[in-house]
Amino acid sequence: MTLWPDALVVDGTALPLAELLADVTVHHGRATTTDEPTASTLQATILGVDKAFVEAFRVGVSLELTVTDGTTSRPRFTGRVTDARLDGDSLTVIGVARLATLGSYAIGDLAEGVWPVEAWSARVQRIFASAGLSSSLVLELDPTFDPTLAARDPATAGATTLADYLAFLAPMLGAAVVDLADGTILVQAIGARTIDSRLELDPADVGYVPAWTQVLPAGNIVTVRYTGDQSQSVTVDEPSSRAFYGDRPRTIDTAFTQSSDATRRAQTALARGAFSHWNIPEAPVLRGLELRVGEPVTLSQMPASSPFEPWTPIVEGWTDELNGPAWTMLLALSDPLESGLVLPWDAVPTDDPAFVWQAVDPATDWTEALTLEALHAG
Repeated sequence: MTLWPDALVVDGTALPLAELLADVTVHHGRATTTDEPTASTLQATILGVDKAFVEAFRVGVSLELTVTDGTTSRPRFTGRVTDARLDGDSLTVIGVARLATLGSYAIGDLAEGVWPVEAWSARVQRIFASAGLSSSLVLELDPTFDPTLAARDPATAGATTLADYLAFLAPMLGAAVVDLADGTILVQAIGARTIDSRLELDPADVGYVPAWTQVLPAGNIVTVRYTGDQSQSVTVDEPSSRAFYGDRPRTIDTAFTQSSDATRRAQTALARGAFSHWNIPEAPVLRGLELRVGEPVTLSQMPASSPFEPWTPIVEGWTDELNGPAWTMLLALSDPLESGLVLPWDAVPTDDPAFVWQAVDPATDWTEALTLEALHAG
């Protein structure tokens, strides 16, 4: 579905983008799987504003960007104006979405009492309810991993804010915490993602051949601290990775109550981050697409030197660049292994003798099987 910009809505007044020749940049989502909760931002430069518009304008008002598919209009950004600059008759406004405001919501004080032992998902719902923002939460859970968290006593832990506590909860499950276009907030456990609904990007829509990068691994010695005060821990390591890369420690703080949950988290992080991989961290797109954080996108028809063809990274965020009706995007992409989205069983051809079970290299580690080629790595 092709989208194009519709209007910039400032304090309830719709400004048609094509008529005003407005330049708009929207940053949505995050850049990597380890980023802290990241608010969406919008910057718009509106040309040819008049005195009446300027006099009525003020910061703090609502700001919304809407887009259309030719049939229906929908939000692409929802937030509030934080800054403005007038240069001649050119007005530049900057807005941030709801996530940027969560530091102003105090939670977990004595009046609330002790938070009980409860699942991670219940704790997420509790803190949004405490802030009065239950209706703003969109929660996507890992169907197989919802660990139990320790009780929290405000008498010893003290009060906190919704922003700070979310920043503590998210890394426990590698969760993405981002603004959605309609003004709600997505909290997505990384295990909620699936490779099943891949978006095939038309090569003609990709502006140029995206670059591959490879960086040192995230960690080959992973420690997960658990219990309410993180006083206990489990540590796992990958000897062959340590021998090759040297020691690369990583620590994840949690409030898990069970050592088995801490061990599972540590082993998962180790399996997904002990070795380096080629990845495409960003890709340019020449038209407006409707995407979601955690969605796999497939890139194909790449140069013969590419390490994988096709390649299916995961969308972590994107930047919209709009100039009147023209629209380009820059996608922020992550290695599918970081989300545990390796080659699915149903992607292995059942009618190809090269991929019957007996033909697969017995030394293949399934966590390394990102493409069919990897099954014959030996």
